[in-house]
Amino acid sequence: MLQFSNQPAINRLKVKEAVFLMMVFGSMLAGCNTTDSSSEEPEAVFEYDFREMKSGWEPFFTNYNVGNREGMDFDTGYRSLPEPLNTADMAQYIRATNQSDDVKMLFRRQVNRLEPNTEYSVQFVIRFGTSVPSGCLGIGGSPGGSVRVITDVSRMMPEPIIEDEYYLLNVEQAGNPEEWYQNAIVGDIANSRDCEDGYQYEIKELQSDPGHASVITDENGAAWLLFGTRSGFEGTTELYYTYFKAEFHEM
Repeated sequence: MLQFSNQPAINRLKVKEAVFLMMVFGSMLAGCNTTDSSSEEPEAVFEYDFREMKSGWEPFFTNYNVGNREGMDFDTGYRSLPEPLNTADMAQYIRATNQSDDVKMLFRRQVNRLEPNTEYSVQFVIRFGTSVPSGCLGIGGSPGGSVRVITDVSRMMPEPIIEDEYYLLNVEQAGNPEEWYQNAIVGDIANSRDCEDGYQYEIKELQSDPGHASVITDENGAAWLLFGTRSGFEGTTELYYTYFKAEFHEM
């Protein structure tokens, strides 16, 4: 298994971007008929602890009208977590005011050292700081439940494309957009607090199902990872991402 990580030093023997090469059990079980890849060791793990390192992730936005960037109130940065979270920890911050009723607030990063032209299924874990309680009402939808968290992997770089003076996400539009979106969802941003308890930041973790997404790598053994949100809440959303992991299982 290849493991790429920037976990804190205390957890990773003081190695922030180490590559661990291990024997893969699949070669020992070549004679077995195994159909559930989720029970097998992944061929590669890409793990990012943003509390320690920015790690080359690039923020971007889609699904809004061309010419209305200023009205969308976009903001990103590598910032300290807000109170009552540990303000000594850093995070990938992102914000938008959803005037388009469909905005996507996204991060992308290319990964490599995979097998070239090989199909993988990919499973994700993601953590983020969110102040939005559960069960609140909002314009157009709930500020928690209507802001859906999405993760994906693709061969091409995810980026905005323009159609009818509107920015769309290219990897979503490459096939059936509604099917892509439903498959990409891993949860929402509502935290464990009730709405009457008020807004307060908590760390929330979401995990995708095994085989959540799949990709065929390019001729160099590279692929693109994507995570973020799509909002149906017509207000402001801001999040602090602290952790992301992608496990690649060869199909």
